[in-house]
Amino acid sequence: MSLDFTRLSEKGQIVIPSQMRKRMKLEEGTRFIILSLEDDTIVLRKLELSQEKTRLKQLLAKSREKARRVGFSQREIEQLIESSRK
Repeated sequence: MSLDFTRLSEKGQIVIPSQMRKRMKLEEGTRFIILSLEDDTIVLRKLELSQEKTRLKQLLAKSREKARRVGFSQREIEQLIESSRK
């Protein structure tokens, strides 16, 4: 763990110090999740899309299996997914 200081720009941007960017292999375009925990606490976490895709696929597989057990057909599941996207 490392500690450093930064500041908020006029445009609302925060600079991550270069040593941290290098150590964490952060490049322009890297995506983050940002959480506001309390009035004075912000957590910034690098978004690993491959991990998030895996989690989403697992959740989708569990949801489909549960729907099948309840009695939904594959077509009904697809229709429900499609209608929820609208």
